Amino acid sequence: MHNFKYKAVRIKQTSSGDWLVLFAASAIEIDLWAGVPQKKKIGAQSKETTGFQREENSKRIKEISEFYRNEKNIIQNPLLCALRQPNESLIKFEATETHGNDSESIQQGFLTINAELLEKLSLLELLKRVKADLEVRVPDLANQLVPEKMIRELKQRAKIIQSDRNNQDTFDENEEETIEETDDDSNLGLSLNDESHILDFWQEIAAYISVLEEIKDTFDGDKFLDYSKDSMIAFLRPIVVVDGQHRLRAAIGSAKEIVNQDIYKDVLEKLIIDKQLEPEEAQRKIEADVARKLPVSLLMNNDPAEQVFQFVVVNQKATPIKNSLLGTIISTSLSNEELTRVSDRLEAAGIKLEESRAVTFLTRYPKSPFYDLVDRGINNNRKDLLKWNVLSSIVKIFRDLKGGKLFHESVDYADKWRRDFLPDSKIVENWEIEECESAFDYWHRLDGCWRDVFILFWTSVRDKLAVQNNDEAYHYWGSPTRSNIFNQTSLTILAADFFQFLGDRGIGIDSANDIPSLVDQWLKGVDPNYFNRDWNLKGVKKDVPGIKKRWSKLWVEYRKDPQRLPRSNQYRDPLGT
Repeated sequence: MHNFKYKAVRIKQTSSGDWLVLFAASAIEIDLWAGVPQKKKIGAQSKETTGFQREENSKRIKEISEFYRNEKNIIQNPLLCALRQPNESLIKFEATETHGNDSESIQQGFLTINAELLEKLSLLELLKRVKADLEVRVPDLANQLVPEKMIRELKQRAKIIQSDRNNQDTFDENEEETIEETDDDSNLGLSLNDESHILDFWQEIAAYISVLEEIKDTFDGDKFLDYSKDSMIAFLRPIVVVDGQHRLRAAIGSAKEIVNQDIYKDVLEKLIIDKQLEPEEAQRKIEADVARKLPVSLLMNNDPAEQVFQFVVVNQKATPIKNSLLGTIISTSLSNEELTRVSDRLEAAGIKLEESRAVTFLTRYPKSPFYDLVDRGINNNRKDLLKWNVLSSIVKIFRDLKGGKLFHESVDYADKWRRDFLPDSKIVENWEIEECESAFDYWHRLDGCWRDVFILFWTSVRDKLAVQNNDEAYHYWGSPTRSNIFNQTSLTILAADFFQFLGDRGIGIDSANDIPSLVDQWLKGVDPNYFNRDWNLKGVKKDVPGIKKRWSKLWVEYRKDPQRLPRSNQYRDPLGT
């Protein structure tokens, strides 16, 4: 157990707020008791961790390290931290003095931190602890089963010989196919609701545990496939770094570089010989002595919802991060119950929580036509993905029934359809039974009927006007850069024109299941290869006003009278010559 004691001041900003403990500590020591729960993709199936910090940016760390080289340079911003669990045996503040009339809200004292030597645990033991923590956050996880297919895939990747009834038989690929066919949505339990991100992470960890249990007598490594001890320890330290990971990493790196200089070799030897310290302990002591003392603001709160709230507000209001990553973090770091506790405060802080959750669902739900095709701000081998804000704008057309304008016109056809036909559509007839304020509120709910309409509409459009298996095709569903259809301009035109069609025909929506038939009527006579032609777009930006108006006019005129396809050279000419 590492034991630390720091002089500290704790304050309460408001009578109902949590205590903040302010102190300073060596960067090397901080690294022993604070973890950085990063949001990243792990594993062959690109499962996500439940962390909320960005992955480390090596360039940024290098820049801060260069800044740190000058000892006169200081960074005033404290590391923002919080408790991982409410355990006074691990973290405790003891007041020694109070400040007069402010004694109730400002106190001096000592903060003690006891950090377990997690590095001594095996990877299997660490994984079990992370799994147990997830089950505390979402108790229903404890009743879930790990898909056998996931375990078998891990074994196959690791080339582990599996013992079955015949003993020492290797994995049978035909058996995998059988499992995959039967592993449908009905067996996924929690996976189709908004907590699927936590279930995914839990399943991945549980599968690793199952495999490592079988080989624990022969495996003693620090890393197994995609999971390492360091990555798991980050989730188990008694304190969580909410903001400031790059400052911390730079300070640690700077200290290690300094200690590697020749002048510290004698000091290191002296500690080992005179103090009889182990080499690793002696090295750490010197590093801690030379490392920068960083200011820390510790929030005495262990609620993951509060930690994500603090992270989002700091990074959105002070140092903005990409909307894609912000939306991903908000939507996939907390359980539903945890999100509920901070939803109103996030919305009040200008964070579009429901919008982020709506978009995230459509990027993660396997039956969504946008599944795994949208940039979510997490490191990904694929670069040509639809932008987060693009899908968000398309979602708004269906969920908010706003923004359904054809670029060469001014009428918002989605809004007009909402006013004229939504109230009488049978799809929303239960709005009063569901205790909604209006038919639109029923439609607009996070999991409202708009979502099924959205998924079925774009699935039908994709199946009729695009292809998924040929990334060289001009109508490929999956490349905003190359595709004539899978880009913001074309997707917006198609959505707006569909609502124009519904309005012109006086059609409401009785059921989401009617959408494929309505799409058939809307696209009657349209050539399936409309978008599968070379539009001579080299050097042309698809999102400039002139081009958007041109594409919009060409599509609507053709769709209403699909006798002859427009000439290919017309798409690059905003003037239509």
